[in-house]
Amino acid sequence: MLMLFLDRNNLISQYELKRELHGLREELQFYRDQSRKDSIELSRLLGDSLELERLGREKYMMKRDSEDIYIIVRKPVIKK
Repeated sequence: MLMLFLDRNNLISQYELKRELHGLREELQFYRDQSRKDSIELSRLLGDSLELERLGREKYMMKRDSEDIYIIVRKPVIKK
């Protein structure tokens, strides 16, 4: 009976370790999925110069020398 509560491999520790392992496995799956998505996006960008230009314009606000960019920031509507 003492082993259930005093040993370092007691039931509470085992439960916490299983819970931590489950969380780490979910995190690993998330990063694998994200890596897969990023690999697909990278291959698409390297294969298509128009797609690369679109990404640069939308995400990094890049422009050609002959263009001007206007950024419109809308104020959030506060309801009373």
